[in-house]
Amino acid sequence: MRKILIASIFTLAASFSFYEIALAQSAVNTAAGQESITIRAGSLIDGTGEVRENVTITVENGKIQRLDNSAGPYTFDFSDKIVLPGLIDTHVHITAHFNSQGRYGPDPDQTQAQTLLYAAENAYLTLMAGFTTIQSVGRDDDKDLRDAINRGVLPGPRILTSLAPINLNSGTPSQLVEIVRQRHADGADVIKMFASASIRDGGSQVMSDAQIQAVCSTANEVGLRTVVHAYGTESISTVIEAGCTQIEHGNRYDDDIIDLMTERDTYYDPHLGLLYANYFDNRGKFIGIGNYTEEGFAAMEEARVIGYETFKRTLELGDVKIVYGTDALAGAHGRNIEELIYRVEEGGQDRMDAIVSATSLAAESLNLEQVIGTIAVGLNADIIAIDDNPLEDTAALRNIRFVMKDGVVYKNN
Repeated sequence: MRKILIASIFTLAASFSFYEIALAQSAVNTAAGQESITIRAGSLIDGTGEVRENVTITVENGKIQRLDNSAGPYTFDFSDKIVLPGLIDTHVHITAHFNSQGRYGPDPDQTQAQTLLYAAENAYLTLMAGFTTIQSVGRDDDKDLRDAINRGVLPGPRILTSLAPINLNSGTPSQLVEIVRQRHADGADVIKMFASASIRDGGSQVMSDAQIQAVCSTANEVGLRTVVHAYGTESISTVIEAGCTQIEHGNRYDDDIIDLMTERDTYYDPHLGLLYANYFDNRGKFIGIGNYTEEGFAAMEEARVIGYETFKRTLELGDVKIVYGTDALAGAHGRNIEELIYRVEEGGQDRMDAIVSATSLAAESLNLEQVIGTIAVGLNADIIAIDDNPLEDTAALRNIRFVMKDGVVYKNN
């Protein structure tokens, strides 16, 4: 495995502009050679909803040590830019890719090494887009990529992984108890469960109440969070009552669910725009695979419309903890910010609330609020910079000029 990952570095480097790689590496070397790094922010959006002007951020040993108004010279002078915490995506599938035939998923004879190379490429694109932390929910080999990035072997965002997900066919309630415990022993950061069918198959509840209860109660016992694919009032109420942590997708629920999510502090991660746009834009790469049928695409179009209605009603009626996730699949990696733009421009979410959902609130949902998500003294130095104010134009977040993770600079245009 180590040989595979080392080889992936060279393959990955060949996949991108040598100029961009060299520029980023130059910045890394510059930062690493200094005991203290100073960043001057003309405007600082700190991740909690606060905005400060003309702030100097001092970084030492990968942590933010001071926030003040000290004079230069600065390591990085962004007096004319907007500085924010590194962004967080709580729902991606980092290994998902289009294969050499231009179709979704691996070729029949694709090796594990090739799958990991696709994942490494996706991770790099995601980091360059300003996302310094992601939660990948769906495969055991996410763990290898997570660990390689943590060792500093590969450039990529901080990864939390569920390993393989749990579904209807995973076992009886008693068997699911043991599966959750094994996931914990194997190093999972979170449990992913499919309580409902795919929206392409109707989205109804498919796991029994007893199965759902077994998964979420056991996860709580061992200290793991649960993110649950669930649609509709019945499924979501069962999941929340079972003590699960976070609802994925949601869609098609009544007002009582809004009250219940608010009451139980359940995190909610809707997927409104990017997921469907990516499917529709790449229709020919998905159609004919599994439930990606004409009927399946029609069901997704219906779900997209209902999803916006549900989201707007949730914003209006409740105080739900709406966190940021994209369900990024093949074709969407590196474009993660598009979902935030959809939520604001089409869904009506307040721009600052959307930014908070992708920074401090997302960190809270991962139990990492004392580590990332906010530009504050003592937290990890995950910092990005952009040219224009996203509180005036959400699309400004597409143009990431600077990316720092744990005090190391990976991008500096």
